[in-house]
Amino acid sequence: MGFVFLKIFQGEGPKSLSLLVKNIAFIIKNVPIAAKKSESHFIKAIEIAEDIGAKGVLGPAYLDLGRLYKAKNRLEESKACISEAFQIFEQCGAEGYLKHAKEELASFK
Repeated sequence: MGFVFLKIFQGEGPKSLSLLVKNIAFIIKNVPIAAKKSESHFIKAIEIAEDIGAKGVLGPAYLDLGRLYKAKNRLEESKACISEAFQIFEQCGAEGYLKHAKEELASFK
């Protein structure tokens, strides 16, 4: 859910008129608070993943939380989250995710 609200906050995804009309109530209710909901879902996912040792969930949650913070111009928090994700991906050997984390970190320089 955090990822869904991140995409809503970023304004990404399909935007056809029929889709907007069908989902107008959801849009009106959730767009203004999408960033807060996204952050809340990512933080909860991180807490649970840490508790059960699910690094396959933990790394992507940190990466996406870092992307959210970056979009909100909270750059120090963003770097910290993306760096944490990078370390997790290195430990797991998750090359695809590792590449994304490297690209995100490089964008800060």
